[in-house]
Amino acid sequence: MLPLTVVDQAAATQRIHETMDKGFLHRHLQESSTLEEMTLTVVPYWVIPASARTSVVASDMTMEVGSIATTAAIIGVMGAMGGGDRRGGGGFAGPLLTGAILGSTMGAGNRGGQTKTYEMDENYNFPVVAIKSLTEYQPRGYQFHLEERTLFDVQKVPKGTKILNGDIGEDVARYQAKTLVDQLQSDKAHSKYHMIQKLQTDIDVGEGELLHAPVWFARYSHKGGKIVLVLDGNSGEPINTMGF
Repeated sequence: MLPLTVVDQAAATQRIHETMDKGFLHRHLQESSTLEEMTLTVVPYWVIPASARTSVVASDMTMEVGSIATTAAIIGVMGAMGGGDRRGGGGFAGPLLTGAILGSTMGAGNRGGQTKTYEMDENYNFPVVAIKSLTEYQPRGYQFHLEERTLFDVQKVPKGTKILNGDIGEDVARYQAKTLVDQLQSDKAHSKYHMIQKLQTDIDVGEGELLHAPVWFARYSHKGGKIVLVLDGNSGEPINTMGF
């Protein structure tokens, strides 16, 4: 289990407001929202070790931009050497502009030619929520501070706190972890590289560990809708947020 450090509702509310102020939601969202409910629950997660190796084939934008600029300049200069505007305008501006436009067009039509292979290797201790009814709150990129975990001791859980039992087995959790890590690697690749032509991820998963984590669920009303923010009661960091 992970020990509880955000021990009461006041502390949890303060952490949530700090999170909103830093931009996780937005300050104006905090000010225009009303807290309806906040509960502390001990939630079981399968922690699945996963090693991901992603190969990305994408356009080399540095080479591409340089090639386009060079092409544009050459065509522009050649145009200028051919003489001025026959209507009397003269000068380099017209030919250079034409060359720049033509060079950009040529570059756009040949973007598939400049490619490079990149490698992305990541290791995760990926948490999979172990309760079917809470899968909508599944973390996407969050990882718990496992170095702080201890043996489970019900005496360390505040009285009245609900301790949930899992109903998702390890095999299912391992399969879900592979799927979620694959999506996470894809998201990271698309945020880092442009014009991806091929993406391949190989994932190895190890034996899982069942972890009980203290979690604060805060529900807000906002303009007729609901916002639920899930806060790690150990680290005080947001696990995820959901809008309904």
